[in-house]
Amino acid sequence: MCLSCEVLMAQANLEKAPHERDLDEYPPEWQAEFSRFSEAVLDLSLRYGETVMIRIFDPRSLQGLLKVIRYGIHRYPTFIVEGSRKIVGLDTQSLEQVLQAAGAIVQTQSSNIRHSYGTQVNI
Repeated sequence: MCLSCEVLMAQANLEKAPHERDLDEYPPEWQAEFSRFSEAVLDLSLRYGETVMIRIFDPRSLQGLLKVIRYGIHRYPTFIVEGSRKIVGLDTQSLEQVLQAAGAIVQTQSSNIRHSYGTQVNI
């Protein structure tokens, strides 16, 4: 079931809400992969702040399926930067190079400058 369907089911009290599920339901290798993915996305968000907009699509949803077809995605996670550059897997070094080439700026904690969302990343 896609995340949208799960949210609807949870609102109808048909099962637990997605955020209430325990990660222990999944095999250890999936748990480790999820943890690495979560850490990478959180790190990108903290490092680049508002210069990068991160959107995550569930490939089981209609919108996610359309992205899979449009960009020819065969492995996950896949990062699409600015609608043209595709980085497959959690190669954060390559991803950061592509982000910076697209104009993303690493934010410093002392920076008070607000940037508009200039670089878009689809996952």
